[in-house]
Amino acid sequence: MLKNWLKKIIIISLELLLISGALWYVAEKKGIKSANEIIPAIQNAALETAQNIEEKTIEPFPAQVSPIKRTYNWEYKGIKYKLEETLYKSSYEYYKSQPKTFSYNGELPADWEEDYYGMFLKIAEGDSTIAQLANDLKMLGQKNKLTDDQIVELTLSFVQSIQYDDAKAKSILAKSDNVSMRSPYEVLFEQLGVCSDKSILTAALLRQMGYGTALFAYEQDNHMAIGIQCPKSSSTYGDGYCFAETTSVGNKIGILPSLDTESNKTVEVEQLASFDIQTNLKQLGDVKVYQQTMGKEYLGVANTQKTIAEIELLKKNISSSLLKLQSLKKIIASQENELESMKKDLEKYQKTQDEEKFTKLLKKYNDLIVVYGKNVKKYNNDAALYNQTIARYNTLIKQ
Repeated sequence: MLKNWLKKIIIISLELLLISGALWYVAEKKGIKSANEIIPAIQNAALETAQNIEEKTIEPFPAQVSPIKRTYNWEYKGIKYKLEETLYKSSYEYYKSQPKTFSYNGELPADWEEDYYGMFLKIAEGDSTIAQLANDLKMLGQKNKLTDDQIVELTLSFVQSIQYDDAKAKSILAKSDNVSMRSPYEVLFEQLGVCSDKSILTAALLRQMGYGTALFAYEQDNHMAIGIQCPKSSSTYGDGYCFAETTSVGNKIGILPSLDTESNKTVEVEQLASFDIQTNLKQLGDVKVYQQTMGKEYLGVANTQKTIAEIELLKKNISSSLLKLQSLKKIIASQENELESMKKDLEKYQKTQDEEKFTKLLKKYNDLIVVYGKNVKKYNNDAALYNQTIARYNTLIKQ
């Protein structure tokens, strides 16, 4: 028993000696005179140590080796554009190896998503790729005598033209755990991306050009778009940012597109001329806004503001008309099956010379033919009006 007590006393004495030494070291180093200053000083020293450790663990941006040429071809306002950029395998591997998940200590921060998206917008010190690309886009626009607003649109059309990653989109919709967001460099290198990847790239480019941007997250729809700073009176949600879609070619700044629920991609302008593809469309729901920055405003939305109201009305008419057409189409298909069945019975009664059943069924058959004919005529007329509405929509949105 006595030996155990002696051991404890020795251990406690050693711990007190270590603590005293630490307190003396901090006091001497920081020039502390009062005991009340010691605890804050120790806390600061611990923070400094943690920061030093963190700084030492940050992986430095590698030397640029293994250059690879990437060619980007796209179209804006009927004119074809082309850029060639030199990227590096070493830089690509660096960004690919960076953390793709949000790490934290203790409880999950309330604003963790803000920091999470910020991870992908962070450009490594020494990497001038985004700055170079932004400048190249700007110079290309000026060479073609584009205004500042048109250069923003040119940049958006550049990102829109990057191939959509259908395989990744399917994994996201299937709620796979093996899906991670790409950094802007990865999108440029792979020339591939989904809505979040391409929105992050657009934000990085426009920020480099000096524009204020934000990220619009539609969590219920598994979708993301970019917000570009614009006059508050013309902004999409009254927050000073205009919606811009990055996943499909032709969607204009300030106009909310329809979403294809099967591919999780917004519908391209050209697709709206097709009747059949409308079945899987829906409107974007609630939005959350992240990574808001202030800068230059995009003023081009004023040119489209006058037509947005009509476009939105046309979209509603297209949606309601489609539902009616689909309902009528089902009725017509059912009537066609019923007529075909009656026709077989009439042929059977004619062969068996059952005149009573034949005559009775023939009247029903003829009556249904009349109703069927009226439905077909109505369907064709409604379909023609539907196509006219689509044509008007396309005319407005392409302006």
